[in-house]
Amino acid sequence: MFFKLNNMSKFEELYKKLESLDIIQTSIDWVEDLPDEIWEEYSTELTNPVKENFNVDKHRWYETSISVYEIGGEYLGVEHVSNVFSESMDVEDCYHTLEFYKMEPKKEISFKIK
Repeated sequence: MFFKLNNMSKFEELYKKLESLDIIQTSIDWVEDLPDEIWEEYSTELTNPVKENFNVDKHRWYETSISVYEIGGEYLGVEHVSNVFSESMDVEDCYHTLEFYKMEPKKEISFKIK
């Protein structure tokens, strides 16, 4: 099912593979829902996000957010369930399909108290 795409960067290969799948998130650690073939090939790149839990979208019983991973100098964003507010509910009860995005860095000015 998975094959090496000619003349594509590692990022583009991964992005194309992920975009072709409809992955329903069943675990709070979304990478557990990836097919084994993808995890085995890209586990190093998908272990340490450069940014986590931004663009939070709160729903009644759960929230989604985006985590960003750097792969070969390019950035992959993954929208996933990042929190469940009901003790009687699991991530799989949200029926959330993982969304994958091409991302680019954006510089922001922030402030702190002196």
